[in-house]
Amino acid sequence: MFYPQNVIDDVRMGNDIIDVINKYTTLKQRGSNYFGLCPFHKEKSPSFSVSPDKQLYYCFGCGASGNVISFIMQKENYDFVETVKFLAQRINYTLPQEQYSNEAKEKNEIKNQLYEIHKKAARHFYDNLNSKLGETAVKYLDKRNIIINIRRKYGLGYSFFKNDLYKFLKDNGYNDDIILESGLVLRDKNGGFYDRFINRLMFPIIDVQGRIIGFGGRSLDTSESGRKTPKYLNSPDTPIFNKSHNLYSINFARNSKTREFILVEGYMDVISLYQAGFHNAVAALGTAFNENHANALKRYADKVILLFDSDDAGEKAVLRAIPVLVASGIYPKVMQVTNAKDPDEFINKYGAKEFASLLSGSKSYISFQIKAKLKEYDLNDISQRIDFTKQAAKIISTLTSPIEREAFIKETAEITSLSFESINKEIKSIDNAAEINLNSKKYNIKKYKQSSVGVDDARRSIINICASDRLIGKKIMKILKPKELIEDIYVKALEMIFEIYQKEEVVYPAELVSCFQSIEEQRKISDIFMLNYNFENDEAVQNAVNDQLRLIKRTYIDNEILKISQKPDKSDFDASEINRLYNERRNIYSLNIMLS
Repeated sequence: MFYPQNVIDDVRMGNDIIDVINKYTTLKQRGSNYFGLCPFHKEKSPSFSVSPDKQLYYCFGCGASGNVISFIMQKENYDFVETVKFLAQRINYTLPQEQYSNEAKEKNEIKNQLYEIHKKAARHFYDNLNSKLGETAVKYLDKRNIIINIRRKYGLGYSFFKNDLYKFLKDNGYNDDIILESGLVLRDKNGGFYDRFINRLMFPIIDVQGRIIGFGGRSLDTSESGRKTPKYLNSPDTPIFNKSHNLYSINFARNSKTREFILVEGYMDVISLYQAGFHNAVAALGTAFNENHANALKRYADKVILLFDSDDAGEKAVLRAIPVLVASGIYPKVMQVTNAKDPDEFINKYGAKEFASLLSGSKSYISFQIKAKLKEYDLNDISQRIDFTKQAAKIISTLTSPIEREAFIKETAEITSLSFESINKEIKSIDNAAEINLNSKKYNIKKYKQSSVGVDDARRSIINICASDRLIGKKIMKILKPKELIEDIYVKALEMIFEIYQKEEVVYPAELVSCFQSIEEQRKISDIFMLNYNFENDEAVQNAVNDQLRLIKRTYIDNEILKISQKPDKSDFDASEINRLYNERRNIYSLNIMLS
């Protein structure tokens, strides 16, 4: 953070949220709150609410929420520091001089130059595309039916031959060291320079803040300097770009007003989908989908539809991505196009309406895994049918929801002509088989899984109650540790609330929101404080708090047990720690704090 928290609070409090938002949409008072048309999505009836008391806003239509800093970040596409500067200037507040170490200054300067270089390179590639020498790339885009507006929207360009970009950057005053640092230019064996991207259709890669951080290039011939070249080439990792952490078109998808994204394989798939009206598509950047990609998605999506090429490689990619998404708390579904190798080809053949119909029929990832496994077995052979059923049972056993389990057991029973009861028994035997034998004592560590159903609501509710009522918050503080909320953002929020109470100070929701620098984190925290709980009496409050605490603590302990059970080396297990966790779990049910 570039500014102390007290400076940020001064700037925030000096900018009344009603005054600021009124510059963007007309607000009218209704009761204690103000309402207006949401500035973040199109609507006919006002669903955008602003609380002057809490200094927070919330849209009942699209879910946008936050404080005055969040609003400017989202509306003006500024980062956190830029927003603080903007709001400080608005009220003539003099910000303190930003303090950097020499090393931090140098790194920051390099990053700023790299952002500038990529921005200029993108403009240069765009100009190339629209010049006479860009005719080859234009013909390719025409053939793929990509219209002019979409080419402009995505900043598509063209890279010439030899060292065209190198000369352009040198003419713009950049030295060789920073040009090489960008990864867009390479040094040859003789000490000369040549462009990384030669005779390629160029796809700028843009981060969530709208900055160009790298490029993808699609070859428009089969050779460069007589050498066979890859069809697609991406920028290397640099101080501003890491292909294992970034997703193509995430800057557009995050504004699509939906928490369900479509994950596809390539640049053209994304662009074709956007052109057809599906603005929530993203793609990995020439590398296998991984945990970092999933974490980037989780900030904006709760569900992901996997839509890869309908070949063996595409199926394998889907099967690899599924567990990564599930482990990150994102629910995956799978869609496969028919009579086309990819979504781009499908849309060009059959149109957006037919694609939307296929999209609505996306299947659960469990169904996809079961049917993929089915390809390995001949069900006419009784022994193979049994083996397949056991494999399907293992897949279903990963589910925690009884309803989901029942649905997929029925589906498997239909496929195999075996009874529901027998498959259910097989799954129960799998559940009971996860035992650890330690010091001659069996610990029945079933596959404890953190169920998101109810737990997230409990965490949010506890944070809200703690922040709203100091007396209750202090009592909860004695028995609940922030780390037991597991998710980092909730842990940090509760830690700050408890720290405020230890200082005998008051919790201000809008101030707490300002302690988080990303729009997504600010939205999550402000959503908590926009919750309204109506309890009939003090007893109802006490019962709710105790129920929520038991659920939070049980989930935390189950998560700790799961970590232990997944250790590859069973000799590392600590018997006393396992005993302690089991005893603690049993004691949860007798937990009952008195709030009055």
